[in-house]
Amino acid sequence: MLKLCAKIEIKGDKTWVFEKITACEIVRDSEALTTTCKLILPRKVKWKGETSNPIKRGDKISVWLGYDDNLQLAFTGYVLRKGFKAPIEIFCEDEMFMLKQTPCVKKSYKNVDIHTLLKEQGLPYDIKVLGEQNIGQYRVNFENVAELLAHLKENNIRTFFRLEDGKPVLYCGVLFDHGNEMRQVFATGVNIISDSSLDEQKAEDVKIKLKVVSLQPDNKKKIKVEIGDPDGEKRTLHCYGKTEAEAKAWGEQELERLKRDGLTGSYQTFGHVLLDVLDVIGIKIDGERKGKYQVHKNTITYGSSGFRQDITLGARAAE
Repeated sequence: MLKLCAKIEIKGDKTWVFEKITACEIVRDSEALTTTCKLILPRKVKWKGETSNPIKRGDKISVWLGYDDNLQLAFTGYVLRKGFKAPIEIFCEDEMFMLKQTPCVKKSYKNVDIHTLLKEQGLPYDIKVLGEQNIGQYRVNFENVAELLAHLKENNIRTFFRLEDGKPVLYCGVLFDHGNEMRQVFATGVNIISDSSLDEQKAEDVKIKLKVVSLQPDNKKKIKVEIGDPDGEKRTLHCYGKTEAEAKAWGEQELERLKRDGLTGSYQTFGHVLLDVLDVIGIKIDGERKGKYQVHKNTITYGSSGFRQDITLGARAAE
């Protein structure tokens, strides 16, 4: 039987290393700006040389999880807050914690692409922009970089960090074509614990009526475009400074993301190979290949009930 193992490193005024934790939950989500981590430390944890818990907001924290001393880096970020009762709970955020405190470089653009917009904020990260990049006329007038990213998200431009070679890489875009190189195959009866939350759909059965609203630079005029199925579920997509043709193209990208053949939903697996958003995985149900998919969301849990991943499927990457 495999033995669970963990390692926690917290760097503040001192460095603290623990090799036991009571529980951990990490949420990686391509729809959210921030990857979060909640830790519960053992009730009798010792802080050598300290009379009370010395952890404070902003301390650097890294979490490794695994089996049989084979540890994988699961999270790196900063302490957001901590509980005051035993067992101690610690709430953490990834590098987005720092961007919530990084002042924006305020600037106006007559025409700008996403990569230029982010690069000129002077961010100390590798930046990867996928999908449509041009956002036209844009004015940066936010207090911090996270507010800028949140505004981009309102325009359907998602931003999040991925861990690559142990370092955070900032991803931004509309459609995330990350290739179809497969990280792992998951199959019922092998490494899928539960597939009861998976469903199968056909693109033609997904009915969506999408209204795209483009606010013009004068902040008064709006261009509105409707695409999709007249009898479909109504959704609204906002963007800024786009012409009618550009707004239509923007909306068609969103429909492409939402209307697809294949599996939807989530499944549960073990923690042997930790997955990040955009990783491509293969699915086999009862011996039948069901395609390759991007990981849309992964909730990692570790504790007395085991080491698990709840994987939500995103876009279909290949057959």
